[in-house]
Amino acid sequence: MFNLGVFLMKKTLIALAVLAASGASFAQVTVTGAVASGYRAATAVSTTAGVSTSSDSSGLGVDTAELFFKASEDLGGGLKADAVLSFDTVTRAGVAGGDTSLTLSNASWGAFALKSVKGADYLSGGIANVGGVGFDGKIFSAKTYSDSVSYTSPSFSGFTVGLSHAENSVNSVTTGQGLGVGAAGTPTGRDSQRNSGISAAYAAGPLAANLGYTAYDQKGVEATDAANSDNKVYASVAYDLGVAKIGAGVENRKLTKGTRVDSLVGVAFPVTSALTLNASFANRQVNDNSATTDGTKTGYGLAAAYALSKRTSLVANYRNWTNTVGDNAKATETNFLVAHSF
Repeated sequence: MFNLGVFLMKKTLIALAVLAASGASFAQVTVTGAVASGYRAATAVSTTAGVSTSSDSSGLGVDTAELFFKASEDLGGGLKADAVLSFDTVTRAGVAGGDTSLTLSNASWGAFALKSVKGADYLSGGIANVGGVGFDGKIFSAKTYSDSVSYTSPSFSGFTVGLSHAENSVNSVTTGQGLGVGAAGTPTGRDSQRNSGISAAYAAGPLAANLGYTAYDQKGVEATDAANSDNKVYASVAYDLGVAKIGAGVENRKLTKGTRVDSLVGVAFPVTSALTLNASFANRQVNDNSATTDGTKTGYGLAAAYALSKRTSLVANYRNWTNTVGDNAKATETNFLVAHSF
């Protein structure tokens, strides 16, 4: 009796054998991901014109559901290609979002990368993860989409230099710019700003540090685009003391009108090989921009992570921050999560 399954299997094995005999190369593809689920409770209090309002919310759900496809291919002569395709929102409602990148690298001349990403605020992810919690979308700016091209030099005794150009929106749009759209891609009333920058980093032993400068075009005018960026200077440093890891960073941004200075300090303290405690303090100061944005926003965060294994942890964190400037508003967020990576 003819068996279709056996026939197809034999054909597949023959095809693979032919490819192997021909010396055809295969890209090395890995699939990884992360899932974190648990309980969140949030509060917000605001006082405007002498009238206080408050809101509370809490419940169970999924905090993180990410999937990453990573491919690497040896192109010969020391040249390597790395591609990443990811989904950062995987729910019963559907699959959406995710960063995409393609990198060509060589140990002798460095790495050239093309990316379409939704990047975190610099300070929330820029000081070697010291502090345990981020403040993007709370005290600092929310994540935004950008399409970019960058170059990173090889490491010279721990030092690297980077050059970059990006096309990104000054607003939090829900889609990327798209091939061929460029800086005119923001449909929300402002021109999307392009930026070019140079940076330097050092990472060796217990010390990690970086600094950079970025210049923006399409700044607009003060009357309608006061919050657009003119340029920024930024720097951060982290040091592992053994008993604790400390870090600090600052970003000084000149706006079309006024200035904005963000700063963050944090500490990570490994109590045992499994338990790590984190604390961080964040600050944003805006001057000479507008009556509604000028002022200070501050916040602090506490976190604890207990590793059940190399891939599974219990996580608890708490954030407390100034929700808006000028009305004594406060917000808090508490999370209890089980996190697993694969």
